[in-house]
Amino acid sequence: MVSQPRTRLQVIVCDDHRTLREALAAYLFAQPDIAAVHAVGDADEAIRLARGGGDVLLLDLSLGGDVTGLDVLEALHNLHIRVPVLVMTATDDLDLLAKALALGALGFCHKSVHPDVLYRAVLSVAEGRAALPNSLVVPLVRRLRADQRSAEEAGATLSMLTAREVEVLRLLGKGVNRTDIARRLNVSSNTVRTHLRHVMQKLGVNTQLAAAARARVLFDAPDRTIALPDVHPVQVDVPLATDGERGLTAT
Repeated sequence: MVSQPRTRLQVIVCDDHRTLREALAAYLFAQPDIAAVHAVGDADEAIRLARGGGDVLLLDLSLGGDVTGLDVLEALHNLHIRVPVLVMTATDDLDLLAKALALGALGFCHKSVHPDVLYRAVLSVAEGRAALPNSLVVPLVRRLRADQRSAEEAGATLSMLTAREVEVLRLLGKGVNRTDIARRLNVSSNTVRTHLRHVMQKLGVNTQLAAAARARVLFDAPDRTIALPDVHPVQVDVPLATDGERGLTAT
């Protein structure tokens, strides 16, 4: 870590590509509002630093290994660590970005963005404002609203079931047969048959196959959604680097 007096933000950079994270750290530390930059390539270390304090976490969503940036966001949520997160990816995958926002990220920058744009996004999320590329604001809002509706519909449907019926339906959706469901729940096969009959009646389906298909939809629905503010979020333009002005993507 390097420090600099009379400046403001403590930034954590988490990216598994050493060249890129060092370039990001060097660039950000040179900016007037940055007090310190911690550059790490490990998710656990990023979480540890975030727990200890930090104004912004700049997080790569495609970390190497088994742990992804989404896993980091999930861990921060579960540990109640309230650091503002700006995510970076090399794609514009709406599914991935919507999941990141639903898990608490405040903004997104493409890895080929101009460094000045990334700096503005860091400042925005540090102030609690959403920072999104202009081209993705509308499709992301639409996607998040659709996710919200899916979550509400799934919740309303599952609320019609008893706790044991939900357990039976969840296992059925995972492809577990009736005998194994009975064994896992320590009940008789006849009891499972009764639960399944009630579940199918409540779902309005006639076969276990249809109930299983419905289960996969219900339990795949997002269990955590985010509503973007009614006011326009801070829109971060994302001009790609030109031949004479390279972005931060490492080669």
